[in-house]
Amino acid sequence: MSIYSGDIKLLGSQRLTDTPDGGGRVTGREIVSGEHNSLFPDVSDLDRAYGVVNLRKAFLAVQTDDTDTYYGANTTVLLPPSDPSVGLCLMSTGDHHDTRAEARDVLERYLARGPKWRGFLYDTQLEGQRAIRFFQRVEVRLPEVGETLVLVGDEGKAGEFEQYVRILDVTQQLAKFKIQGEPEFTRNVVTCTLADPLRYTFEGEQPTPYDVVTNVKTALRETVVADAANYFATTKLAEAVNLGAMQVRAKTIFTQLVPAARSETPAVDLTAAGELASLVDSGKGLVTFNTVVSIAPSRGLFLGTGVKPGTLTITIGAAVITDKGGELVVAGSVIGAIDYGRGQLEFNAQCPNYGAASKAVSFWPAARPSRIADTAQIEIKANNRGYAYTITLQPTPAPGTLTVSYMAQGKWYDLKDNGRGELFGSDRSYGSGVVSHATGSAMLTLGALPDVDTAILFSWATPVNYTNRSGQAISISKSAWQLPHTGITPKSLILTWGNGKTANDAVGDGRIRGDITGTINYAEAIIDLEHITLPALGQEYVAQYQYGEPVTERHIEPGRLSTPGQVGHLSITLDGDGGGVHNLTPGSVRVKFNALYAIVAASERILSIEKKDPIITLTDDGQGNLKDASGNVLGAIDYNAATLHFMPDGTALLPEPTYAWVPAGSHQDPVTGTWYTDMRWTLTGIQYVNTAYTFPDGEGGWVDVTYRNNNSAQAQNATLTAQALRIDVTPGFSEAILEGSMRFTLGGSTYVDRQGLLYRDPDPATGAGIQAGTIDYSNGLAVLADWAAGQGAQPSLQSLATSFNVQSVDMVTFRTPGAPVAPGSLYISANTATGRRIEATADGDGYFTTADMDGRVNYQTGVATVRFGRQVTAAGNEAEPWYDAELVGEDGKIWRPLSVVADTIRFNCVVFSYLPLNADVIGLDPVRLPSDGRVPFIRKGYIVVIHSTQKAAFPLGVSAGQQLNANRVRLAHAHVEDKDGKQLATSLYSVNLDSGVVTLASPLNLTGYAEPLYVVHRIEDMSLVSDVEISGRLRLARPLSHAYDAADTLVSSALIIGDLWARYTGLFDQKSWTNVWSDYLIGDQSTAQYNDTDYPILVTNRATLQERWAIIFNSSTTFVLVGEHVGQIAVGDVNTDLAPINPNNGQPYFRLDHRGWGAGWSSGNVLRFTTQAAAYPLWVIRTILQSVAAQETDKFELQLRGNVNR
Repeated sequence: MSIYSGDIKLLGSQRLTDTPDGGGRVTGREIVSGEHNSLFPDVSDLDRAYGVVNLRKAFLAVQTDDTDTYYGANTTVLLPPSDPSVGLCLMSTGDHHDTRAEARDVLERYLARGPKWRGFLYDTQLEGQRAIRFFQRVEVRLPEVGETLVLVGDEGKAGEFEQYVRILDVTQQLAKFKIQGEPEFTRNVVTCTLADPLRYTFEGEQPTPYDVVTNVKTALRETVVADAANYFATTKLAEAVNLGAMQVRAKTIFTQLVPAARSETPAVDLTAAGELASLVDSGKGLVTFNTVVSIAPSRGLFLGTGVKPGTLTITIGAAVITDKGGELVVAGSVIGAIDYGRGQLEFNAQCPNYGAASKAVSFWPAARPSRIADTAQIEIKANNRGYAYTITLQPTPAPGTLTVSYMAQGKWYDLKDNGRGELFGSDRSYGSGVVSHATGSAMLTLGALPDVDTAILFSWATPVNYTNRSGQAISISKSAWQLPHTGITPKSLILTWGNGKTANDAVGDGRIRGDITGTINYAEAIIDLEHITLPALGQEYVAQYQYGEPVTERHIEPGRLSTPGQVGHLSITLDGDGGGVHNLTPGSVRVKFNALYAIVAASERILSIEKKDPIITLTDDGQGNLKDASGNVLGAIDYNAATLHFMPDGTALLPEPTYAWVPAGSHQDPVTGTWYTDMRWTLTGIQYVNTAYTFPDGEGGWVDVTYRNNNSAQAQNATLTAQALRIDVTPGFSEAILEGSMRFTLGGSTYVDRQGLLYRDPDPATGAGIQAGTIDYSNGLAVLADWAAGQGAQPSLQSLATSFNVQSVDMVTFRTPGAPVAPGSLYISANTATGRRIEATADGDGYFTTADMDGRVNYQTGVATVRFGRQVTAAGNEAEPWYDAELVGEDGKIWRPLSVVADTIRFNCVVFSYLPLNADVIGLDPVRLPSDGRVPFIRKGYIVVIHSTQKAAFPLGVSAGQQLNANRVRLAHAHVEDKDGKQLATSLYSVNLDSGVVTLASPLNLTGYAEPLYVVHRIEDMSLVSDVEISGRLRLARPLSHAYDAADTLVSSALIIGDLWARYTGLFDQKSWTNVWSDYLIGDQSTAQYNDTDYPILVTNRATLQERWAIIFNSSTTFVLVGEHVGQIAVGDVNTDLAPINPNNGQPYFRLDHRGWGAGWSSGNVLRFTTQAAAYPLWVIRTILQSVAAQETDKFELQLRGNVNR
């Protein structure tokens, strides 16, 4: 028996309702084409005003009384709803028995739990709140408007509960926290306004300096796209295609699954590139220590300083724990995680309990400053779209800072450097890559093809303006005192302390010698002692000295000498109170004068490091020489004549930035199609250069001379108490210390810095240490108030990094905190290197074009690229540092960069966001769905049908045998209908699909039909989609066999079902029934067996149900028949055929021949088998958008497709 078109039917499910129990099993009720409300109800006024989602379950069914196969079954939305405010798509769970509640759960699983957010819920968040607060470190990114997070209470426990929340607005506030015994610390407190109120109360945490929460009450997680359901719909063809074409462009690849109300959210004063935390090498070698702190599950270990990735080892007997990409690994197993920036280790449940065994810890120190990110991009067009990309990033990225972002199917995916140069996403399916921290070269393999007209964005931090100073020697520990009297008489100081120890300044050159060494500033009476061993805290020193009143004179605009050997020296004669002065006290003279560095014209191309003009001090060595701080003789004194001269001009090493042109990605010229490498003028490093300074001409130059003459002196004693030690950790450098980078040893103890405070011997178990002093990050002066007496006083640096607060760029690439962006709303501003403010607003097409900026924003994706500067004529600029002959264009122009201060680049914009509607009203919870309510219905690997349907009319007054040529060949389908759309019986005409000719029957009886008659004919091509672009561009696996015009052509994705025919499977016997529906034997087989080789179970396409059956014996000859879903429906015995009736059609579900039973059955034995129906479940989803009805009635058309044996 053959399968005819009338045998393929759409059957309704048990309940065609939107109640939770809607759907269910198949019925015999046919959903008749053209019959009003046969599947969906009318649309109410509320549905139009608010929006609604209707779900209806139906079955594609083969209705024949045999088991012929319907090959390659599939279904499409052939014609979309005629009302443009109504969307329609198909979905299938494959479950013949599921209900609307279960289907809804599948639909809402578009988003699933992702990685943990790098922050913690702040305090208790109460049920009913429409906002949540959480705290995070300053460098962690903010959530985007429209982003969905998930709160998981009691995660991993029996009472676990969760809620997905969509963010409508984000605000932040930097807050300072103080915990007893710990330094003050700062966290970013983020407040997110939610689309829906909290359905539960979620317990939060309190901030800690180390962000260690051993038992998190509520896990805050990102979401990832799980995309549990696949959708199938139809759309218009966007542009005509020719015969043989292998690409088509659909109007869209998305269908509206849920209605969404669009709103506008302003984003104000945001940093364009954002801040990144960069790991900077700050050590000169491995730091090692031993500890017995417990390493076990849920425990932590604190190293006191940041860690360079890949350098940590913890040796515990034969076990060696190492770090790999932020994970702690032993013997190949991941047992914890490491925060490299904080030097904090956390061990998970898989960690062995090493208890108090001795542990040898070794690592290379690093620091983690926050800085504005460097950026680059690779523009994506149709001709460079692929999976693999390479780029060289300059300046080179610091370990652990590179983030690569790309958009696929309208969603952004991130790949991040794990610190070892390996790039991964939060899910490995997002892609992977590698980056060289030495050369900046990066290679990517994306997990999906990026969307055309987007960009791959690169964001990283660079260590170019950070310097590792850990290798330098630092000053010995010193104590400093101010004596009660100034004007100390040289050679008069005697210090005594302890058990007969003594020191003095007997030479009179300002140096203290004896059992301790140091210096004395005679004029200001300041003593600096350099300790050999650390003194006891509170150690007293008795100072005996003589003093007299010093005199200070200021000389304005002193003259210069022209005497050979003294040319250019300043000459000064001291005169006291105008009466002259003689017999200066040797060693008492101190000279201080100002100087100016050479003035360099400010440039908007190079960001200069601020130079502070020097104040220089010369001291008298008691032998008539004036020396600088390095001991160089710059002049001389005549003590008797009270005259002096010195050279006030000199040089000093000062830092200067270096700049270069470096590649920053690529873009395609939209007019010519030519690809260009983007170049940017950027800071590449810092170098020290000899810089001249001179004594100012005119009244701006001054010299202060402090001295004593041989007047009478008074004797005095003073007691000096050791209460603090001073250490200069940056001698000779005017660089700021990076917070958290300093670690040194002194007297057997380890000192680390935290937010300006020094801590001694931090505890590896808690991270806490003894507060032992302060550090001035600006000048490198450490002041200690706690140390181990009697130990060596020479400190040794283990880690130190310094920086200059300079960073400039001439180009930035960024994306807005949400998309799409309102046209004309993106405003950007910045300050140039000279402090000039520049600003611009993108035009309606997204372009920035001003005298200082050039760039473009893609309003749909929110990606913006802006260059600062302008095109100028190259000629005449050859001497400029930014000139490069290779960058001169064919028009003779060159880009003249404008360096702007990176952290002044700010932007404002208006982001379109979508308000999720009430789930109870619309029938779906939209929070776990895309924010705009759209889902893709065409994907790579889908089958699409490109089809064009037209109508041709017979002339009025048709006659028997009359023909009509549709003027199209190789038709896929044709039928004849009357003027009211009523289809003629197929016996009244014949169709030659190859020629496109329709012939009316002879004789012809048109009773019940109204002319004119129309031939509705369709041509189509079916093809696999090998590639999909978000623009709607589809690449097909085979060429089209027809030409198609955009006006009447649709592109439909096909829900693939496969071959359909009724059958039974999985027949087996079981000794006893366990009430478990398993497809495999549970326990022992029964002694008897059913012989289905000679007596197979008979089934039909029409009546057989998708069901698992159990025939359970209650004696040796009688049994009951139970279905998993239909329950017990029949009783029988081994002497009678079993043929339970399907009430939908009055025919047996199956027929089991009694001759197959054989002997040996006993009570409790079971025969199990499954029947497979020649039907397939479909969920038809209708979405009503907020709208006014366009027409009184609406219609759509589904097509049930397949092939049969002919």
